[in-house]
Amino acid sequence: MPAYTEIFASIDVHLFIDLVLYFLVYRFFRWLLSPLLFPRFPNIPGPPSQSWFKGNLGQLFNAKGLRFHQRLIDQFGGMVKIRGFFGDEQLYVSDPNALQSIVVKDQDAFEETAVFIDTNRIIFGPGLVSTTGDVHKRQRKIVAPVFSVPQLKRITPIVYDIAEKLADVLTREAHACRATTGSCVLDMSEWVSRVALETIGRTVLGYSFDPLDSPHNNPYTSAIKELIPTLFSLSVLRQFAPFLSRLGTPGFRRKLVEWTPNRAIQKIKDISDIMDRTARTILREKQATMINNSLGSDAYGQEEDKDIISVLLRANERAAVGEKLSESELSGQMTVLIFGAQDTTSSALSRILYLLAKNPDIQNKVREEITTAFVDAERLEYEALSELPWLDSVIKETLRLYPPVPFVRRTATKARTLMYSTTSSGVADASVVVPAGTTLFVGIAGANRLESVWGPDAKVWKPERWMSGKNPASIHLPGIYSGMLSFFGGGRSCIGYRFALIEMKIILATLLRRLSFSSTEDEIIWNLSQIISPSVRRPSPTVDQEDREEKGLPMLVELIAE
Repeated sequence: MPAYTEIFASIDVHLFIDLVLYFLVYRFFRWLLSPLLFPRFPNIPGPPSQSWFKGNLGQLFNAKGLRFHQRLIDQFGGMVKIRGFFGDEQLYVSDPNALQSIVVKDQDAFEETAVFIDTNRIIFGPGLVSTTGDVHKRQRKIVAPVFSVPQLKRITPIVYDIAEKLADVLTREAHACRATTGSCVLDMSEWVSRVALETIGRTVLGYSFDPLDSPHNNPYTSAIKELIPTLFSLSVLRQFAPFLSRLGTPGFRRKLVEWTPNRAIQKIKDISDIMDRTARTILREKQATMINNSLGSDAYGQEEDKDIISVLLRANERAAVGEKLSESELSGQMTVLIFGAQDTTSSALSRILYLLAKNPDIQNKVREEITTAFVDAERLEYEALSELPWLDSVIKETLRLYPPVPFVRRTATKARTLMYSTTSSGVADASVVVPAGTTLFVGIAGANRLESVWGPDAKVWKPERWMSGKNPASIHLPGIYSGMLSFFGGGRSCIGYRFALIEMKIILATLLRRLSFSSTEDEIIWNLSQIISPSVRRPSPTVDQEDREEKGLPMLVELIAE
């Protein structure tokens, strides 16, 4: 018998098992205690951990967490240490120097988190928000041209049609109210949510989700509106998505979800199923229509070609074999485009109307500008609408101060050194080595409010700061739009930001020509659910009961005197 066989034969089996168990326990406790024994960022300031288990995650992923997000920056600066599960050290970054590396210079070393990618892949399929690296770049290359300015010009008549229909509906509501109660209070967050979904449905898919002038019961509409709040309620549980997404086969994982006795998880499953079925049905109808109508030429201008998905399908047909999108990828893009454009646009429109109601002098200036511009035309062309200074300034300032998505997260896939400033000058005078595997929060709202970038009145809503036509920032953030991060930047910037801007301008211009908006006495609360949304605080009927909140943005809507 060889010597090594005798050695192993002499080892007690029980002793071997004990050694393995001791090793596993050692590795577990080393992982658990490593933040205390081997801190990654000992010199970076930050708030105390709220929980030994969740760290600061309960404060960050909280409906009332907007103040905490801002306090991190106000109290600790542009580079802040926060805690994740079991004390895991993470960074909350809003410093322009560090963001330049994360968003642009070293963007390949700072990818979307596995939680974000895996959750989105489960819900949306293999679309732009659930792919990384070369796959993401290939998809973006195919999708980007459908949001070109020529294509946007082709679909602006559709947006005008929808905006005018909304204005007609609200005008009838205001007339009816004046005839009965004398005043008209409408939930404008509900109306802008409906018009945003109808706009994206008609322009992207060539499909109507909401007639606007009658009650709607489309299951897809309800699914889209409920997705973000439901996902946000599962923010902590979602951190385990990367582990769960690798358990067994897709069929086995599906069974695990179906067996999970959690109402929110079951709702997410149902929402995902509805969105996938709807996207695939519409996609196949589009493909069949294109084949029947022989839309294989390069000519634009045909009625069937105006919606974005038709253009995408044609672009996909022309793509090289290795760059074509599969049916799953195409349906994934459809769902992502609908989802991504609906909630963010309705959030921005809600905030703009709210601020115009709070600032009637600004509202009157915007209305006067729009009325003058529309004197000789029922509809303004793309370029003319884009150049209205007051309307443009109101949108820019609102997106700067109140971006619908206040933060995103990234994971360092490679070790990198980030330069940042510890003073109010904005000049980088410190650095930190970020090891691979580190999670970072990119503070979009925080960076958009830095006094070192925007001046001492950075936290004030001041549209006139943009009226010179020049960017008022002293330091440009690495964003794709007007030196701010509201549409992010780099390779994962918002691919449809031009669409969102022209959509908002058409809707606002159409409404403000015919209606005025004023605040009610209701207390409006802006809640964080990844995308910010308004609610109304209602006083409790008795002292021993808590105040309750209801979704909505009640506003007094009045007709403009003709």
